[in-house]
Amino acid sequence: MDREEWMYKISRASNDLAFLGHVRKFVAAAKKHRVSLGRERIICPCNSCKNNLVQEDNVVQSHLIRHGFVKDTPSGSITVKKQIQV
Repeated sequence: MDREEWMYKISRASNDLAFLGHVRKFVAAAKKHRVSLGRERIICPCNSCKNNLVQEDNVVQSHLIRHGFVKDTPSGSITVKKQIQV
């Protein structure tokens, strides 16, 4: 399953376990990248924050489950995109 498919096509309404698993992997990769940069928070790519706010890891995960990803999420960096390919 490619990134486009799980980010935008899997239903969040039913709490699909596949979507939840991908969100957890995304947040783990974003956290790894954040730590490598010495930062304390992640830019939140949810439909509410729209890559404009930084949040703690658990808040980003919660936002993504609740609001989904903003369309065409840049994922913060190419490094994070590569780490989350499944």
